Amino acid sequence: MSEENKAFIRRLYEEVYNNGRIDLISEMYAQDVELHIAGILEDPFGPEPIKQLVTMTRTAFPSIHVTVDDIIAAEDRVAACVSFTGAFQGVGMGTSPRANMSWWRRIDVYRIQLGRVVEQWGDRDDFTMLQRLGVAVPAFNDPKPAPRESGRL
Repeated sequence: MSEENKAFIRRLYEEVYNNGRIDLISEMYAQDVELHIAGILEDPFGPEPIKQLVTMTRTAFPSIHVTVDDIIAAEDRVAACVSFTGAFQGVGMGTSPRANMSWWRRIDVYRIQLGRVVEQWGDRDDFTMLQRLGVAVPAFNDPKPAPRESGRL
């Protein structure tokens, strides 16, 4: 099962991120998937926030390419360390479109059941990516969030 799950996640990066197959997200993610990814609201559950994240990423970085640097699987979990590379074409945070390449890393952990992602955790290096794009990242107050009252695990 672990090898199948690793192949499933490799397909996710290749087809969805690299080839822009946003339509596959509904097939690959459960309708009540729980997401724990910076910049994505945890509620409501479902694949729609992933569709929005991938679309936004591919719009800002149309030449995006994801490389799976390392992938580990055990039971129903898959951990993937991936590198994103692409030329920034978005506008935002005082940055205009530019042809410079940027890259950043992300670590994702997936829980897979019945051939679909039912939970995903993601941690990415936004600070380094923004620095590479020439965006000044101001300090901010970051209080520790309160724990959720009940998890779904």
